Amino acid sequence: MSVSRDTSQAEVPDTPGIPADPDTPAELRERIDRTRRELGDTIEELAAKADVKALAQRKASGAVRAGRRNAVPLAVAGGAVLALAVAAAVLRRRQVLRRWHPPRHDPRTPASVRRLVERMAA
Repeated sequence: MSVSRDTSQAEVPDTPGIPADPDTPAELRERIDRTRRELGDTIEELAAKADVKALAQRKASGAVRAGRRNAVPLAVAGGAVLALAVAAAVLRRRQVLRRWHPPRHDPRTPASVRRLVERMAA
């Protein structure tokens, strides 16, 4: 069983300002020109959405602008992180030095232990 379709009456979407069924070649040319312009605009919009490089540049410039707006808080936070890093490095260095160079005389160490350590070192 086959279904026959009448393709002589194709549906054409209504476009404002242009009749649905153009009567003259000039109207047909106008419709073709308008369709070409709309298609060109659509292609440009799609190309802009697909342009990854331009999108990345827009996002990067937005991030730079946000960074400039928040420059003082970022500088304060960076300074705090730097201060903590320096403090950690200094404390670590002190621990390492104490491990390799213990104090020679600790007043809290009993005399008997000090004498024992001195005998072992000699």
